[in-house]
Amino acid sequence: MLDTNGSQVLSNKIRDISTSDIWHRLLLGAILILTLQYAGFGQTVEQDTAKNSLVIIDRADRVISQKDDAGQEVLILTGDVQLHQDSLFMACDSARKEQNNLFANGNVLLQQWDSLNIFSERLEYYGNTRDAFLRDSVVLQNKSQKLFTDSLAYNADTRIAVYDQGALLTNDTTFLYSRRGLYYLASDEVYFKDSVVIVSPDFQLFADTLMFNTKEEKAVFLGPTRIDLEDGGQVYCEAGFYDTKNNLAFFTQNARFEKEDQTAEADSIYYDGSTKEVRLIRNATLVEDGKRASADTIIYRETDEVVDLIGNALFEDSTRTMRSRELKYDLKNDKLTSSTRSSLDNGPQVLIADNIDFDNKAGLGLASGDIIWRDTVENHTILCDEAEYNDSTGYLKAFGGRPLFISMMDEDSFFLAADTMVSTEIISEAGDTTRQFNAYYDVKIFKEDLQAICDSLTYSSTDSLFTLYKDPIIWSDTSQFVADTVQIQLSNSEIDEIYLKQNAFILNSADEILFNQMKGKEITASFKEGELNRMLIKGNAESIYYVLDEQKAYIGANEMLCSRMLLRFGNNEVTDITFYDSPTAKFHPIQDVAPGSLKLEGFNWRVDERPMGLFEISSFAVR
Repeated sequence: MLDTNGSQVLSNKIRDISTSDIWHRLLLGAILILTLQYAGFGQTVEQDTAKNSLVIIDRADRVISQKDDAGQEVLILTGDVQLHQDSLFMACDSARKEQNNLFANGNVLLQQWDSLNIFSERLEYYGNTRDAFLRDSVVLQNKSQKLFTDSLAYNADTRIAVYDQGALLTNDTTFLYSRRGLYYLASDEVYFKDSVVIVSPDFQLFADTLMFNTKEEKAVFLGPTRIDLEDGGQVYCEAGFYDTKNNLAFFTQNARFEKEDQTAEADSIYYDGSTKEVRLIRNATLVEDGKRASADTIIYRETDEVVDLIGNALFEDSTRTMRSRELKYDLKNDKLTSSTRSSLDNGPQVLIADNIDFDNKAGLGLASGDIIWRDTVENHTILCDEAEYNDSTGYLKAFGGRPLFISMMDEDSFFLAADTMVSTEIISEAGDTTRQFNAYYDVKIFKEDLQAICDSLTYSSTDSLFTLYKDPIIWSDTSQFVADTVQIQLSNSEIDEIYLKQNAFILNSADEILFNQMKGKEITASFKEGELNRMLIKGNAESIYYVLDEQKAYIGANEMLCSRMLLRFGNNEVTDITFYDSPTAKFHPIQDVAPGSLKLEGFNWRVDERPMGLFEISSFAVR
């Protein structure tokens, strides 16, 4: 368990260290009852330096010899007592020496070589096993580290110190506390166990078990660990390390970081304090302020507040989802960038491109490279090389590489190409959403049974109406439609009517030799099941149509003039004509009609401009 009670205990210990008498009692506890036999205590260690080695008295102000109950000599030493055993030096105010064992009191010092000093008020030392038991205000000093406790066991051969009554280790500005622990002085490693707390200027750590290397100043986590950072962040893991000297950390096994509304999780988390870089490695997720990012690896750079998502990258918020092999997220400016094939999905619209730069705050993005944009509601697709995109308004501007618009019409694909296309969502006062589509410059349309060209075009999903501007021409089967403005009315995704406004002119020919011609101010052509069904000509209506006999042979041409006329068709041929308002007519026998001799003013058969295949209107058709 990660117990914050240890933090209060540690705070008390640190406060005690700051008092003038640092050697006085720091930690209260009972006499050490050793249970850690595996550490080598209570066992005779067969080493050359310890075998048959005696504890030697170097000096004492006074020495008294006595006999114990068994008749063995006992020496009572008082006043500046000093002893040694091989490399081990001991000093105290007074001591009792029984055979090769020593029981010392007052200002005890145990010193081994020139790197280890242990101070205490009482000492029990057994020379044959080289076990030392120190009690009361114990201070172990090893190089620059100091360990404070009330009870400590130390073996001079194994150079292992053990405590189980609570201890505090200080290392420059870092303080480490635990209830139990083992200090391996030979390897500069301390194993802390039970209510472990570390306090440094940058963090507080709470753990069940960890190892701290005093030389490298590196903490290794051996169980559940929580780190509270100075900036309010918190890290949890069950394994890993923290290099306090170099400010490096590695967290693994259920690794998790939390700070306010920010959460990061991964199989492993790596932190480099010198570069202010955090790496989330494998199954990485980052959640912040309603946004969620995931990837195989996530790299966060604090200095520029940029997140790199590498491998199966995903970013999502309440309105959109972006996927790619790699993504870069600018936290400060709330911007997404991808230099690999990516998809941006906000529900109704999906944008796929080689590169996407997206401003989440503004909802505006720039995309390039083999772009695919889809409106899943209207079932429209646009292909292009470059695009500007605003998913908050449903805005798309497509350009580069002759953008291609694709939709379904009459159960057939409808293709439209232009230099530039703009698609925008329009929300009515009632909350209904419609789409406005514009295409301009060199617009070309291809459908198996309909083709068209114009300079610019608009479409509104409100009334399903295409409007073609500036020299528009439509071809359907054997007919050509021309006017100043042409409109195509859809109904249930099928062509319902074509409106020709101002200077309307229709040509129809089965053989491109003899042409049926219809002309007027306005013409409305109605379709049924994809074929021309009827045609109403209004305003200065004129027509020339060729009459067939029952054997489908031409017998002549009728030239008509009236204010209005209605033509009915069958199999793309005129089957009936009704004339209104004082029509005038003239019949020309077929033998008197030379091919091309009968033409209304404005006649222009422009079949050479008719797109004959999808590949003619856009390069995307063959990609």
